[in-house]
Amino acid sequence: MDIYKSEELFWQCRGGQNWLLKGDANTAYFQAIANSRRRKCAIPFLWDGDVLLESPVDISTHIYSFYKELFSAEPRGGVSRYADFWPLAG
Repeated sequence: MDIYKSEELFWQCRGGQNWLLKGDANTAYFQAIANSRRRKCAIPFLWDGDVLLESPVDISTHIYSFYKELFSAEPRGGVSRYADFWPLAG
């Protein structure tokens, strides 16, 4: 009986169904809810310009490098001001 309760709790947590009452059966409906969330959050393929990435490793590498480049500090360039540009008040 403990195995059935633990399985029901597993699917309740995975399905995100807070309204699952004690004694409700572990039906295909609740399993479908849990599995649909997994499918909805998955990225099966990703376009990188003209290149289609289908391998999970390639997709992960591309996403990692995108955010690494996005949040990395870029070297300063372009126009800068002199250190004594603003006159001292006084």
